[in-house]
Amino acid sequence: MFIWAGIDIDNELTEVRIKALLIDKKINFENSCFVLPLHISLKAAFEIDKSILEEVVSEISNYFKTINPFKIEIDKLEMYDNIVWIRMKRNTYLDKVHDELNNILLEKYSIKLHEYDLDYKYHTTLFMDSNKDSIKEAYHLVKEVDLPQNIKANQFIIGTSETGELGTYKIYKRIKML
Repeated sequence: MFIWAGIDIDNELTEVRIKALLIDKKINFENSCFVLPLHISLKAAFEIDKSILEEVVSEISNYFKTINPFKIEIDKLEMYDNIVWIRMKRNTYLDKVHDELNNILLEKYSIKLHEYDLDYKYHTTLFMDSNKDSIKEAYHLVKEVDLPQNIKANQFIIGTSETGELGTYKIYKRIKML
């Protein structure tokens, strides 16, 4: 069983989502990134034994319930390898949440850091595909969309997948911040 956790920012980026969905349908990617709400991942997805799913989700949820809403500044829209994403500016609070989540998972469940967690790039993925020409086309179609300067983080989401494959994650739990 695979788990992923992030900040739900779908309501903060409605216009971007609408435009990106139209592009997603036009290009017909291998896997759509729109099976989940727009979000900022807080850790690379990780695998656990299914028997401890409820315990791990409860642990993550309890941690998230201690966090107050906060703002995140948007950096830019960019194409990175085979991905088009919205990059978020690093900030001390976002780093703190990321690091504390990783520490809880390491200490309580021996879930090691993924290489991406070592220098995490906070982002919201719009498109991902193995066809780089499709990614370039999507980037050119979406690059003029207006992005807000900052967004409010006020809800976390936890997703699960049996296989960990792109497109198979489903929302398992939503957690409102204090």
